Amino acid sequence: MSPGEKLAQVVCDCLNDEKLTLCRGDVLAVASKIISICEGRVLKLADVHVTARGKRLSRRWKLDEKLATVVLKEADRILGGVDGFLLTVKNGILTPNAGVDLKNSPPGTATLWPTNPDRSANQLRRNLQRRYETKIGVEIVDSHVTPLRLGTVGLAIGLSGFVPIHDSRGVPDLFDRIIRVTRTNLADDIAAAAHLLMGESSERIGAVIIRGFPIGADPRADGRLTKLTQRKCLIGSALGNIGVNPPRRY
Repeated sequence: MSPGEKLAQVVCDCLNDEKLTLCRGDVLAVASKIISICEGRVLKLADVHVTARGKRLSRRWKLDEKLATVVLKEADRILGGVDGFLLTVKNGILTPNAGVDLKNSPPGTATLWPTNPDRSANQLRRNLQRRYETKIGVEIVDSHVTPLRLGTVGLAIGLSGFVPIHDSRGVPDLFDRIIRVTRTNLADDIAAAAHLLMGESSERIGAVIIRGFPIGADPRADGRLTKLTQRKCLIGSALGNIGVNPPRRY
């Protein structure tokens, strides 16, 4: 696989190699790096011009200067960090280093998130539906960290074609009390399941078919349905004004 390849063809070739097909109701979870490579979102670090702010971030958080400069450009907001990583907001998602990743990227390069993950997921879904003549969902999966928990889990950074939230409000619980708040993020549950198989090192599993999972089809659905405003988010509301002000100066 190389930059410029047709994503749908890459996926179809892989399915054919494994003697698999897509069936109605399937959700295809695709690793974000596959999308990024096909879209040319792989950056040569040698071409990065280090900025003064990149140098300051590099010193403060013990990051490579070029990596820090790329993260500055990609992030919508930088909130802080630990040695080697910055906590950022990207596309309304809290994620390390704005999705910029050196792991499993060719030597001397960094792989960035797709420019518009929802659009990428929608284009792939439409192309695959034409080829397989069936209705499916698609989501783009990356890993992220959870506050105060060790290790990575799967995260849906973009999706298309299925309802990503199950609403339990108004339903009685085990003791016949009406549920007032709970909604389940099906997209992230699927991403976590796919992430178990994809792995984080040399597994070379770039896509996972989720079959038999109870979801509702909706060709208009995308990742915006999974996002909260800062005011309504338990964690986001404690982080200050993360969506408006420019990144903090270091």
